[in-house]
Amino acid sequence: MATGTFAIGFGSYVMAGLVPSVSAELDVSVSQVGTLVSVYGFTYAVSTPLLTLVVGRVPRRLLMAVALGLFALATGATAFATTYDQVAVLRGLSAVAAGGFTPTATVLAARLAPPGRHGRAVATVFGGLTTATVLGAPAGNLLGPALGYRGVYALVGGLALVALVSVLALIRVPRAVAENAEIGASRRDRSVEAPISDRTTDLGAPDEAPRPGSGPALPGLVAVVLLVSMLETASALMVQTYSSPLLTDLGGLTGALLSAVLLAYGVAGVAGNVVGGRLADRFGAARSIVLALGTSVLALLLLTPATATAWTALAVFALWGFAAWAMNSPLQNVLLTLAGRHGQLVVALNSSIISLGTGLGALVGGWVVAGPGYAVLGAAAAAVMVVAVVLVAVLSRRPAVAAV
Repeated sequence: MATGTFAIGFGSYVMAGLVPSVSAELDVSVSQVGTLVSVYGFTYAVSTPLLTLVVGRVPRRLLMAVALGLFALATGATAFATTYDQVAVLRGLSAVAAGGFTPTATVLAARLAPPGRHGRAVATVFGGLTTATVLGAPAGNLLGPALGYRGVYALVGGLALVALVSVLALIRVPRAVAENAEIGASRRDRSVEAPISDRTTDLGAPDEAPRPGSGPALPGLVAVVLLVSMLETASALMVQTYSSPLLTDLGGLTGALLSAVLLAYGVAGVAGNVVGGRLADRFGAARSIVLALGTSVLALLLLTPATATAWTALAVFALWGFAAWAMNSPLQNVLLTLAGRHGQLVVALNSSIISLGTGLGALVGGWVVAGPGYAVLGAAAAAVMVVAVVLVAVLSRRPAVAAV
């Protein structure tokens, strides 16, 4: 199942490194290529919760196989697409397939794991996404000039087929597990087995996740925290989507140097995801989020001047990646606490919110690139992030949030 999440994650994150190749091969602007990221994000945000309800009683193994098959078909067909519209449609189909596989694999991994190893099982499945996050953009930058975007997506389709064969050959779902693992199959279990956010790697299994708050749910505060999640994601994707052409245009970075900077962002992000949880335990979730978001604002403001040299660009991208991902775990803790007994349901909703932020960020970033240009992209993203910082600072004054 981890091979499946890797293939899906790689197919999503590789686009950031393929922007120049797609722009050249389809003869469209960079901002139009960014819209393809928006298509994927918006489609995932809308289709995943609907798909969860529609296919609730479909056997888990069959659902994962169909989803991977559709993803392999859509990405493989992208290699043969000749127009921008065709690529956009296929990106949408890929998002639908991803929404059918990732939440299902998450829940099933927890159900199949032996006692005491549920968290490790879920972490292994999400490890595929984490690895794809680290490797996607730099791999796209290196492979794009050599293979073209068509060759890269043919490779992604091949990875999906390998994952499909692995699921069919290795996954066996006992009857009792199959009955209990149906996402949304019964009203009684929907809040427990809802999909978990693609960006969350350490929540563990449903029975090992942080327990929902014992107090009443606070929907107003939950809505504000979800808004923070969307703003942070949108700010990050405003720059991340166009990071390759930005570094080339402002700093003249290409080839291995460009890939090294993109890789530094991903590796630092993995470290930040781990450290963020420890910071929350020591200093509190709200303070940790403000610190992470504030550091992201600083890094984004430094992006343009940092492109003066490869080393400064690498350092600032690493700082940004670390800070951007360090707020993930504290944010989840706040959501779970404020959601009361609906914790898993709210975390599932956050998955769609993140995808919505992905689409908005790529779209708005494209407008900035097409207008003022790359030189102001970091500052524009920082302005969005400042709004998130202000919201969290206000929230931290509420006792329910300050206590987390």
